[in-house]
Amino acid sequence: MADVSSVSGTSSPYTTGHYTPESNEKNTLTISSYFKLLSAQLANQDYTSPMDNSEMLAQMSQMAMVQSLTSMTKSVESQIAFAKQSYSVGMIGKEITVMTETDSTGQTATKTGTVEAVYLTEDEPVIRLKGDTTDYKLSQIVNIKNANEAQPI
Repeated sequence: MADVSSVSGTSSPYTTGHYTPESNEKNTLTISSYFKLLSAQLANQDYTSPMDNSEMLAQMSQMAMVQSLTSMTKSVESQIAFAKQSYSVGMIGKEITVMTETDSTGQTATKTGTVEAVYLTEDEPVIRLKGDTTDYKLSQIVNIKNANEAQPI
């Protein structure tokens, strides 16, 4: 009997693999690839029943809509990133309270300190407190106040 274990990508032929392809020019429809498909469709259509003009116009308007939505999504994402950066830079000198990881008892701990630095090199801006080497994300902030405010008695 032939050994089929060398055919499989894993040591067991019953193990399934999960593959997620990255977006590239071969698996993403761009406007130029759409026009190539449309021209091929027009060149190879049945002359006895040609493509309806309204159908072709509908396809073209759908592709234009997809392209507009894609560019609008990119624009909104860049505006959100800029707003996060601006907001985080404005935190320097503020006293904040951040949620830290939950401990072994399931309690969520908090830490309070003055924002000393903001790092914009990550995907999301990170904040560092004075005297602390831990980086905190904006989503971990639960309280903000000016560092020079008087404490209530």
